[in-house]
Amino acid sequence: MSESEAPQRPQIRAARRVVVKVGSSSLTAEEGGLSTDRLGSLVDVLARRRLAGSQVVLVSSGAIAAGMQPLGIERRPRDLATQQAAASVGQGRCSRRTTSRSGGTG
Repeated sequence: MSESEAPQRPQIRAARRVVVKVGSSSLTAEEGGLSTDRLGSLVDVLARRRLAGSQVVLVSSGAIAAGMQPLGIERRPRDLATQQAAASVGQGRCSRRTTSRSGGTG
């Protein structure tokens, strides 16, 4: 990575809006399913940023992983219908946990 391609941390710190993209592997526990500890840590960091005055947008692909455990699915589904079902359940779980953990900071 060249110097010009390196992340510009001072610019990130000064940004008024921050978009954070988080993949499933960042939110999943080793045994599968949603890791409340990992999600909680992420929400804590984002909430602090929000309280400091930034707009924070969280984009997650973790919905399928979050929905697998409640549906009794042990491995990531390959068929679209099961992926959609898991994502539907998982998105609600992610939203509830993010909202409750953020303490209403958004």
